[in-house]
Amino acid sequence: MARSIYADLLDDMQDIGYLDPALEEYYLQEMADMGWDVSGDVFAGSWPRSEHERARKERQETVTLSVTIRPSIVSGWLHRFVEGEIAFSFAGSRPSEYFDPGW
Repeated sequence: MARSIYADLLDDMQDIGYLDPALEEYYLQEMADMGWDVSGDVFAGSWPRSEHERARKERQETVTLSVTIRPSIVSGWLHRFVEGEIAFSFAGSRPSEYFDPGW
């Protein structure tokens, strides 16, 4: 489920060229509803995070999403047993698909 959220959010981010605060809030709520700890900056390292820094396709810019999720206690134990750590971490970059209408 964590990988699915990461992939969906990266797709959305790629389309609009940045991590919109409304999207961020939506996915934080989804993760909180699953019992995951979202008290810290789950998206630390993601860029751009504001509309005025938006990555544009015509400039061949990329968006970067970094997500660190602290899952529920049971999922954390299982992940620690398999991967050696509690948190789920995903990071990646993609070319922006956002075209500036004024270009």
